[in-house]
Amino acid sequence: MKNKIKVLFVYPNERHMSTIPPAVTLLSQLLKNNGHETDLFDTTFYNFDDDIKLENADANIEKALQARPVQDIDDDDLHYKKLDSDPSIDLRNKIIEFKPDLLAVSCSETTFLRGYQLISRTKDLGVKNIFGGVFPTFAPQLVMNHLDVDMLCVGEGENALVDLAEKLANGEDYTDVTNLWIRLENNEIKKNSITNPVDINKLPAITDIGLFGEKRFYRPMGGKIRRLLPVETHRGCPYTCSFCNSPSQNRLYSERGKFFRKKSMSLIKEEIENHIKEWKVEYIYFWADTFLAWSNKEFDEFIEMYKDIKLPFWCQTRIETITYDKFKRMKDVGLHRVTFGMEHGNEKFRKDVVKRNYSNEVAIKLMKIVDELEIPYSVNNIIGFPGETRELAFDTIELNRHFNADSTSCSVFVPFHGTELRTVAEKQGLIDENYIFTVSNSSDEGVLNMPQWSKEDVAKLKNVFTMYVKFPKSRWPEIKKAEDDPVLFNKLRNEYVDTFWSKQDEDLKDAAKGLF
Repeated sequence: MKNKIKVLFVYPNERHMSTIPPAVTLLSQLLKNNGHETDLFDTTFYNFDDDIKLENADANIEKALQARPVQDIDDDDLHYKKLDSDPSIDLRNKIIEFKPDLLAVSCSETTFLRGYQLISRTKDLGVKNIFGGVFPTFAPQLVMNHLDVDMLCVGEGENALVDLAEKLANGEDYTDVTNLWIRLENNEIKKNSITNPVDINKLPAITDIGLFGEKRFYRPMGGKIRRLLPVETHRGCPYTCSFCNSPSQNRLYSERGKFFRKKSMSLIKEEIENHIKEWKVEYIYFWADTFLAWSNKEFDEFIEMYKDIKLPFWCQTRIETITYDKFKRMKDVGLHRVTFGMEHGNEKFRKDVVKRNYSNEVAIKLMKIVDELEIPYSVNNIIGFPGETRELAFDTIELNRHFNADSTSCSVFVPFHGTELRTVAEKQGLIDENYIFTVSNSSDEGVLNMPQWSKEDVAKLKNVFTMYVKFPKSRWPEIKKAEDDPVLFNKLRNEYVDTFWSKQDEDLKDAAKGLF
């Protein structure tokens, strides 16, 4: 009988609106395909309230009108009812019960400290751990400075985790596994080189979705509860936005092959059909930084593949990728909603700082195509960039006023490790090089110490950004007062919801019935 180990995935998620992460389900499936056993500890439903997290980051998103509220439904009926037990105690009990040989923590920068806290509080149980994800990839030394971290993975983990599991199962030396940084007994760090990017078309199309359980299938979307699963179509991105770490992925693998890859339509189809057959999904989210980063031939293949499926789907793409023909064809086969990353409304600032080069005239023209086709969409914006002023941020507001977006998102800029603007912020002394962002300090506060625009004022504008976009300019003086007046803010917020979001689908309540 083949030797095997048990791997317990620890997913320190704090956002109820997050979808199931494809990376974890894929890694679990690969381990199982190689004879190993896996389980999961997912923190999504825990009621955290400590120095790492604000009381309710999801509530702050709704407060700032970043997402439609799901109205008139008792919270007890929804899938995201919170747990009040101590996650550290629950993880300890899970470890004692499952008896894993390895704890695998999948994290971003905003969830690393939560994951590390859980590992530290159960370290006495003596189980080896490994951290993986974008944060360990781009800040490996900072991660290893946390002494309870045993190993981390730089870059993709498909080969590394399986190789590590095989060596642990056979009692072999694992300190040479590619992509891994490993803490040795003398506390020195063994830093192994990365291997070539994986061939994503040789990975299993059907992954271990069941690891997460049905409670995680449900997600609020446009004010309605959807039974939704993600499907990866692209890995990486061909663009060079300065606030994103995808360009750094391209540079990391530049000598090893091309990081940006596209999954074959046959694999995408097989995964979707399995979602429908096994998990009864009613909605698909296509997991891609830029969904339309396909050639015309590849796009035609997608339409041909999806026309017999026709499940409603949501995707995100760039404004420059809009054409009437493509969006009309996508709508015909099921496009239900799309998110556009616009980020900034000043052309020069967008080109020089954000590294997105197109004119406002083109943006307005192309977005009218989506309006004409009556496809619901949201527009993502960011304020608080290095060197930005309140006046520049109002250029973003002005451009958004030309769009008929169903919702308008405004995030405070966060200089994550691995992004070009992180380096800029550190060089300008706007942030300490060792500072790690969490869900709380990246969702409701300004983050950069800029002399021309304070963190507090950035946060205030974020909360009323959507009001400036949607309300008539005659109301702007009132909105300005609301930035400092909580009573007036709540009054205007309620008016906004009643005016722009009061119309709900008639089957809204039905969508939340009988989930469990």
